[in-house]
Amino acid sequence: MKMPHVILLLLTLVTLAACKNTSDEQGNPINLWISGTIKGAEGMMVFVEAPSEDGMISLFSGKVDDQGEIELEGNIAGLGFYQLRLGDNKENAIPITPLPNDKLKLNTSLNEFTVKPNVSGAPWTKTMNKYMAKQAIFRAEQMKLMASQGQLTEQEYAKNIINFKAPLVSFAKKEIDKNPANPYNIILSMELFPMTGFDGWDETNLKSFKKVSDSFTSTYGVCPASSALEAQYSQLEAGYLQFAQIENGELTAPNFALLDVNGKAVKLSDFRGNLVLIDFWASWCGPCRQESPNMVKLYNTYKNKNFTILSVSLDDDPAKWKEAIQRDGLLWKTHVSDLRGWSSGMPQLYGFDGIPYTVLVNPDGKIIAKGLRGEALFQKIASFYTTNP
Repeated sequence: MKMPHVILLLLTLVTLAACKNTSDEQGNPINLWISGTIKGAEGMMVFVEAPSEDGMISLFSGKVDDQGEIELEGNIAGLGFYQLRLGDNKENAIPITPLPNDKLKLNTSLNEFTVKPNVSGAPWTKTMNKYMAKQAIFRAEQMKLMASQGQLTEQEYAKNIINFKAPLVSFAKKEIDKNPANPYNIILSMELFPMTGFDGWDETNLKSFKKVSDSFTSTYGVCPASSALEAQYSQLEAGYLQFAQIENGELTAPNFALLDVNGKAVKLSDFRGNLVLIDFWASWCGPCRQESPNMVKLYNTYKNKNFTILSVSLDDDPAKWKEAIQRDGLLWKTHVSDLRGWSSGMPQLYGFDGIPYTVLVNPDGKIIAKGLRGEALFQKIASFYTTNP
């Protein structure tokens, strides 16, 4: 369950403003023209949209005529992420990155709008056309995978999604290497982010992202688009470095002290020398309660191997907290809480905004895994005891 009223910082460019190139204070001069043919879309509206804090908003629009022809003209603030949408279906849209004074030409159809838009008129459109074709292949594979998700373990799903996306990532990196300043790298750089966490992610993606960030700053100057790319690179780098520290057992788990059900202070450091699973949960959290049988199984499997579970509750009602412990048969004694709900300092201390959330701490007090559940958690603990018998 997600923490309420938390604004998540998305690792995308959907809210970036554009690099201004022309003044729009005196009548919003026309600086983008889009024309061409969309067969089978007669009478449908075409929208040029831009991101905002309230979602995508329409900048200007036009209707496809009876011959399937479309002519649009309007104003954009400058280089940035925009979207060309056909009709009312929000999914029937293609990402574009026009520069002011671009004159774009479409030669497509209703059925192939998002697969083969055949846009011309600017150098970056060649990259876009190739990208949309490869993106369509990936989307089809992703849909098949999602349909069979219930039959796959989390590890199998993650492995498959990484494999299916590999051609798209490879394409993005090759295009970035050829021309780091290509405006369409705003879109391609998004493909470099990990989909299912950093496990199995190629760290050379950082170098490609850095090329884009540096090139945009040198080519387009310091503006919202280049600044957003720079900020995203910093976040991506920080996330990967933390992952690497965890994988290498270099990140120390922040110590804390909370009261148990009997009012006794319990510190994380009390368990030095043990493998400790910190389980953040709450009695009111349905997914947490569904994980209870897995927690019980884990405890019973490894309780005689210097393993314990330190359950940290985000409850604010002591009666409901204690009742859930009994009802779910959470038989270990290490249950703690400050009974402040989401006002607890634990989410900020451990960097999470949803529960259930787990942190695995080795006997030296170092974090070796975060956010694992189910089979992935079982496998991580099993591998620890395999390498540390």
